Amino acid sequence: MKQRHIKKTSGFLLIEAMVAMSVLLTSVMGVFILMSQSIKLTRTLNDQYVATYLAGEGIEIAKNILDASVVADPAAWNVNNNFHQNGCYALDYASNVLADSCSDMPLSFNGTNYGYSVGGETSSFVRKVNLALVMDGSTQIGVRVTSTVTWAGGTRTFALEDVFYAWL
Repeated sequence: MKQRHIKKTSGFLLIEAMVAMSVLLTSVMGVFILMSQSIKLTRTLNDQYVATYLAGEGIEIAKNILDASVVADPAAWNVNNNFHQNGCYALDYASNVLADSCSDMPLSFNGTNYGYSVGGETSSFVRKVNLALVMDGSTQIGVRVTSTVTWAGGTRTFALEDVFYAWL
């Protein structure tokens, strides 16, 4: 009779399966982590994009108020005396006037527009427009407009600045 030699290989299949499962699980978890970080980065970039345009809009509103003053009287660039003092203001396209003060009131979003009077849901964006007079001695020759947008509870900020001079 022939003797058969049986190799003792029991348990190797179980160990190989566990190693294969751990490699597979690690790769799948890596993909999920990468996807979640990608989604988070996309949200951050979208918020920065919106903040950039809201800051630009703040400067544009200030320029529109100044232009309306020039249209009222082409001989004077600041007829309505809108830009007569330094300060922080809340500007909105709907009102087109300088609000008395600057608050931490967030802009609303109605699905299309951001603003204080557009209705809709409250957004996380707060816009403040600071005016600083540009003087030549005792004569005001312009105004420096700084539009700052904060979001994410005030932890993120974007600011734009422009100077408008009396060109008449």
